[in-house]
Amino acid sequence: MLVAIPTRLYAYRVPYEAWMGAYIGGSKVGYLCLKIDPSDQEGSKGYRIASTMRTRLTVLGVELIQDLTTIVLADESWKPLYEEFVMSSGGKTTTVTARFGKSSVDCVVSSGRESSKKSIPIPKGVSLVGDSIFATLDKVPQIGTEYRAHYFNPLTLAIEEITIKAEREEKLELDGKTYDAVVLSNFTPMGNITVWQTRDGEILKVAAMMGISLVREGAERAKVDLSGTTEDFAFRTRVKTNRPIHAPRECKMLDVILYGFSDSSMVISDSRQKVEPVDGSSGAYRYQIRAEQFDVRKSVLLPVRKPGFDHYLASTPYVDCDTPAVKTRALSIVGSIKKAYTACSKIRNWIYSNLRVKADIGITRAASDVLESKSGVCRDYAVLFAAMARAVGVPSKVVSGLVYINDGFYYHAWVECWVGEWVPFDATMPTDFVDATHIKLAEGDATTMFTLAKVIGNLTAEVK
Repeated sequence: MLVAIPTRLYAYRVPYEAWMGAYIGGSKVGYLCLKIDPSDQEGSKGYRIASTMRTRLTVLGVELIQDLTTIVLADESWKPLYEEFVMSSGGKTTTVTARFGKSSVDCVVSSGRESSKKSIPIPKGVSLVGDSIFATLDKVPQIGTEYRAHYFNPLTLAIEEITIKAEREEKLELDGKTYDAVVLSNFTPMGNITVWQTRDGEILKVAAMMGISLVREGAERAKVDLSGTTEDFAFRTRVKTNRPIHAPRECKMLDVILYGFSDSSMVISDSRQKVEPVDGSSGAYRYQIRAEQFDVRKSVLLPVRKPGFDHYLASTPYVDCDTPAVKTRALSIVGSIKKAYTACSKIRNWIYSNLRVKADIGITRAASDVLESKSGVCRDYAVLFAAMARAVGVPSKVVSGLVYINDGFYYHAWVECWVGEWVPFDATMPTDFVDATHIKLAEGDATTMFTLAKVIGNLTAEVK
């Protein structure tokens, strides 16, 4: 789980320090510390903004501890110059460093032994803030006013827009004390966040994605009693259904309505799943999914050369298919196989047979790091599969969404490969057949998985 928390601070309050406790329901699951200090940047006055967040959850029966640290160096006008983002979990670490130029943000992503570079163009006319922290920096927001800003998101490796609207004023009680608060709605590509702050810029409370809330506390109180949730987070956020699905791994057709969408861009129709809005029901969509076994006789040959598919074959910071270890292993698995589908089948079987589930890793890692450790969760299986498929010339994409297990739909990741048509493969499963309870909500590079934060904990399902 990864959470980006926009807040508001004011230049005249530097140096600044704030601590917040993180909660899910009534359980303490973490804390956030944010510090801003004056700092000389390249011989000029500027600021150093440092935030640290730790969360502790039970996920799939395993304790998952995640640490996120961000350091942003900004000039006197709060324009970002440099950023370092470090995420650690389960003994693994991924680091993103970024240098901000006039026309691009140049990143280096380090995961395991490998590092990859990516340059993100800054759209013409866009001026970046150091984070969404600074979107209303210059003045106290007036009720009804909307602010827009752009910032670099180290999770998605993209420049994103945030819209902040000052909704209303209200009384907020914390620890027996009543505050006059301004309520701000934050709209981001990763989801919507509500912030309560005082008129002088003190953050009191944040209602974030996935049911997480942050509450202003003293440093000692914020760090104590980090017991984590008593309820399994995956179980808590599962998509509940009106009735069970029997033998889900054999399911070939599924007709289900999902309720609770706030963003129609997550609704994907393709040759496998047909999706239509439900009349008279906002945020509800009917999914009709048909799962069929691909006819291997229709498979194209390796390497696949299809116009417009270059980006599905390209190496990216997480799907790093051009690293020697990934490429060598993939070629050895496929050997002399000529058919793309058969090659993907061999890759799926190798990953399923050689990787072990390690559910305490809660960060995105490069395929090369997953290959070296031979362990991880469904996200890691999918990233490695996509990289190996690309390494042997099969266009592939990382897919994320839902899969039915035991008592509901759980969030999951798998891949789709172009073998003459887009065909799903799930390396966490023992066969090539991907059942119809796999519901796709996002697709593309590994970073698209973060869009699921918009719906986690918000969806319900009606199996028709």
